[in-house]
Amino acid sequence: MSPEEIRAGSLAAVTTYFEAFEAGDLAKMTDVLAADVVHTLAMSFDGGVEPGLVLADRDEVLGFFSGILRQVSRRDLSDRRTTAGADGNTVFVEAVGDAEIADSGISYKNVYVFKFECADGQVKRITEYANPVAAHKALNIPLG
Repeated sequence: MSPEEIRAGSLAAVTTYFEAFEAGDLAKMTDVLAADVVHTLAMSFDGGVEPGLVLADRDEVLGFFSGILRQVSRRDLSDRRTTAGADGNTVFVEAVGDAEIADSGISYKNVYVFKFECADGQVKRITEYANPVAAHKALNIPLG
């Protein structure tokens, strides 16, 4: 594959991932996640450097998002700024998240940076950075 084809495949996988998340379509998300995908929520809730959560395969990632979809009635990741690395396999996305918690109607806004590592048109690794204080306030996640 040419570098342009690799880049196009990676960008298409990342775009599909976000479309599936916003639509709540786990089947569509499944199509672009490699079986051995790893999703790391790099933000720490205790002030340390260890990630808040590491999901080790596609089933864990989909199980996590299934729970999110039940908890959040509206999901929007807007103002997306996407940059593909020189290798075409690495894609960075900055976005502003705006969601609504289903049970309470509380608005949850956060800023995100995602690093996607792709291969053969599938997402192999996601590293997600966000503001843990905003998550704490909206989702009652303990800090410290």
